[in-house]
Amino acid sequence: MPMFVRDLIKRKPVTVRLGESGRRAAEIMVRENIGFLPIVSPEDDRRVVGVISERDYVKAISRGLNPLEIRVEDMGTMGHLYSVHIDAHISEAAKLMGKYGIRHLVVVDDEGLLVGVISIRDLLNLEGLLSIMSEYS
Repeated sequence: MPMFVRDLIKRKPVTVRLGESGRRAAEIMVRENIGFLPIVSPEDDRRVVGVISERDYVKAISRGLNPLEIRVEDMGTMGHLYSVHIDAHISEAAKLMGKYGIRHLVVVDDEGLLVGVISIRDLLNLEGLLSIMSEYS
């Protein structure tokens, strides 16, 4: 049974806007119980311009910055982002995560606009589910 990235998306993407504070991003992460946020353009909440993760907070602190007082774009990864098309096979997502040592991927549509986020956990949960299913097939 082929599985596609679209099958891993569990909910509408949660984002933070360019220019928001690190405090605001942290509040969103805590409220939503997530560790990764796409940073979106203030003009278009589906146009991803960067990402911020829990790791970015640790890096900011290690550089002597107060992540609660700086903007998300001064702490997150901006510009070139790793993404995967919504219709890609899950193996493509797994390969990207493995190759670049990342735990999250932004999922985009044909126009390159945000439709979701998947994590390594989504792939691991899928693997466990598939192995259980194969035992009963």
